[in-house]
Amino acid sequence: MPKRKSSDECCAGGAVKRTAALQWKQHLYLLLDDWESGYSVHRLDVDAFVPAAVTGADDPPHPPPERFTEPPVAHIESDHVSGSSFFVSHGTKILAMVPGESSPAIPALDPRTLGLSVCPWPSSARDYVLPFFASVAGKLFVFPDDTRSVYLGDDDHPPPRDGKARRRRWSWTAMDARAPFYASRVTCYAVHPDGRTLFVSAASRERGHPRSGTFSLDTERLEWTRHGDWLLPFSGQAYFDAELEGWVGICGERRGAGRLCTCDVVAPPVAGELTTTSPPSWKLGEDELFRKDPKLHLGAKLEYMGHGRFCLVEHLLHKDDEHLRSEAYNCPPRLRHVLCVTTFGLRYNKEGQLRTTLQRARACKTYKIHHDSRGSHKPVAFWL
Repeated sequence: MPKRKSSDECCAGGAVKRTAALQWKQHLYLLLDDWESGYSVHRLDVDAFVPAAVTGADDPPHPPPERFTEPPVAHIESDHVSGSSFFVSHGTKILAMVPGESSPAIPALDPRTLGLSVCPWPSSARDYVLPFFASVAGKLFVFPDDTRSVYLGDDDHPPPRDGKARRRRWSWTAMDARAPFYASRVTCYAVHPDGRTLFVSAASRERGHPRSGTFSLDTERLEWTRHGDWLLPFSGQAYFDAELEGWVGICGERRGAGRLCTCDVVAPPVAGELTTTSPPSWKLGEDELFRKDPKLHLGAKLEYMGHGRFCLVEHLLHKDDEHLRSEAYNCPPRLRHVLCVTTFGLRYNKEGQLRTTLQRARACKTYKIHHDSRGSHKPVAFWL
């Protein structure tokens, strides 16, 4: 008869399983519009990328694009949209905020388990036009242009006394007023290292303050503050890096096209005190990480992988298909697109210059779209 496992062995096996669960390895998830009913989700292991030596300020060439050899890990049925505006990561999930007219709820995919759950729609959500989404302090905020902002959070009910797992329930809560900016004209945003304050640079909708400016939201008090008629220097989302002691993002200034920049963190507002501040100091990176070729470049997105490591995803039109695109920037179905992914570190050198460090690693993947696409748009990518 086989020998029974001792209780110590059983406990050890359980500990191994728990340790394995805690040691979940993060990956880069790409959402491709190559499926006629929505998007396919591909997972990339950045540790398997091809190393690319840093040769100075000029960006080393990308490797030849290859097709995805692994099948997608999942599909998300959704309307096709331009760029990543309607996709957001919240906690460990990816939510598609445009699931289609026939869908009764918002699909939420957990890449760790490949489980699909659903989230209810907030009232009037289907009428939103280019809303701005942000996940901060455990809440998913939706800032539309024409209605009050809402946020999604866990319910406040305590767990059952019997210790059994409680199903996660989501509910939407309306804020008292609209955001003080136009959501469709947000240029960049960043979360303060306190984890509760969201900073947004956008065109103002306030009376008496018609100019663009930078605003902050205290996600606990749900109060907005205007900091001044200046904008943070980024394009899209910026991330706080403790070693650089500042926010890091793709530079939104014309002279910084294709480069990253760092910016001093703006102090969060204190209730009852004057909040108008001067523009923070920022520094442009020395290395050009991508080139905005008007014929091929469609967009780029930066992801922060933690511990001083970054991942840049550039979206390009395949150079052999460029002649198929009309002057109106239409991209007909079946046109080939390329995603070039680069991982790197970022540090200040002895001269105080912002430079990429470590050995860059790269991968280039090509795929065909299944719908008409107009204009430039950022890739849909998440580090989870």
